[in-house]
Amino acid sequence: MRPIHIDRSGQLWIGNRLSIHLLLLPLCFAAAAFRYFPVFAISWGAALLHEMAHIGTAHALGVPMRGIGLFPFGVCARLKDPIIKSPAKEIIIALAGPLCSLFLAAVCHLLSLRNQNELLSYAAAVSLAMALLNLLPCLPLDGGRVLRAALTLGSDAMSARQTTLRISYVVALLVIAAAVSLLLTASFQFYLLLIGVFMLGNLCTEQKNISRQALRELLYYKDKLEKDGLRYSAVLCAYRDLPARRLLRRLSYHKYYTVQVLGQKEEILGTLTEGQILTALLEGSIRLTLGEILAEKHINHCSKNSRSCATVSTK
Repeated sequence: MRPIHIDRSGQLWIGNRLSIHLLLLPLCFAAAAFRYFPVFAISWGAALLHEMAHIGTAHALGVPMRGIGLFPFGVCARLKDPIIKSPAKEIIIALAGPLCSLFLAAVCHLLSLRNQNELLSYAAAVSLAMALLNLLPCLPLDGGRVLRAALTLGSDAMSARQTTLRISYVVALLVIAAAVSLLLTASFQFYLLLIGVFMLGNLCTEQKNISRQALRELLYYKDKLEKDGLRYSAVLCAYRDLPARRLLRRLSYHKYYTVQVLGQKEEILGTLTEGQILTALLEGSIRLTLGEILAEKHINHCSKNSRSCATVSTK
């Protein structure tokens, strides 16, 4: 990878850890031209400190970071892996940002009372708003990540993610409704509507990828447990027409499963291991049924043992 390059999304990469969106520089010049640069710098600086709190906490907890992205309306910390294996660590990392913003708001407020400085008052207001906004239980905000991780502690990844998405939709719609209700009043804030629309758009994308993301989380948790060298086993029975992704709700992190695939007359057509199902879903389509995975397993087996399969097929 080149030290400095521009990718297709319009981001200038300096090395492989720092990216700067190309719209950031024109926005800075525009803010300076219209004498709004101090306000812009304070807002953007508050976002930077918020994300640096995430990065510092992640580093302290041993969670590897991939880098940081600078965007026109904020900063984004990038984890090396978007899935944090420990729900407790994810909660701590997610809360670090809002707590930093609250601390910054308190400090700026106290300094503004002492010095009667409008910029300090603005910094306090921005930091407080940033903390309260990020504490909303809505993905991809910090509050949504805390909720998802907390639910994961008491249930499976798929159920936790689905419950979090339902709550997130309600919160996003409430934010949009609040913005629309203020539309005809003097207190209307356009940015509130933008935030609600952004949250709703992100949730739609999250909804499309829910099964695959839950699958990846399940694989990471199980990979961690394999280091112990011992797991309980369990056997499930399911019909061949059942979408394999529905099994994700039944799989526990602490057990290894084998699934007996049944036909229409409840005869056993074959057996699939947990690993075979998860690999098929991850490498193929998330919409595969158990029957399709079983058939693919048979085809792969025959390709490796063509002579024996040919003998069986002639009988």
